[in-house]
Amino acid sequence: MLTAILNSRLLVRRSLALAIAAVCALAAGWLLFAALGSVASASADIDQKRETLGQIEAVVALAKTMEASAPPAAATSNGEFLSGESEAVIRGGLQTRLNAIAAANKVVVLSAGNAPALNEDGVAYLGLRANVSGTLEGVHGFMLSLETTLPVLFVREATLRVTNVVPSEAPNVEPEIFAEVLFYGALPPGMAVATAGAAP
Repeated sequence: MLTAILNSRLLVRRSLALAIAAVCALAAGWLLFAALGSVASASADIDQKRETLGQIEAVVALAKTMEASAPPAAATSNGEFLSGESEAVIRGGLQTRLNAIAAANKVVVLSAGNAPALNEDGVAYLGLRANVSGTLEGVHGFMLSLETTLPVLFVREATLRVTNVVPSEAPNVEPEIFAEVLFYGALPPGMAVATAGAAP
């Protein structure tokens, strides 16, 4: 076939050459068009990702602005200090906490009353004197919870005694422990109350 083409007339050979050149030009144009389309698609994808990134950065900046403008949480609301609008409210909160700790440790609150307010180095203290009873394990857990939970409480006095002696013939009966506890909590700096006595 190649011999027949080479032996054909000049006009035929020229027409065939032009046809081949046109096909090559069309193929090159199609490849160029496909490449340009791919570049345009990649560029559009990059622009979209840049727009998304910009939106994310705007959200992050807004969150930081809101966090910076938000008022700081009061350190005394659930920190180391007792909190409340008045002395009566604070003492009521102490009573509620006493009952909750006693219930959690299966200890019975026999009585509870206000202890004299104290003041030392500009810090005021309010407290309670409570009488409780329970098993040795329960009273131990009660005392531990008083001193290891927040707001911080200071046990100033504690008197323990056994209220019933277990007979030797009933060794499985746990003795009942009676405890008298005097504990205090600190008020926030600058909050004063009428005080008496020494600091805890």
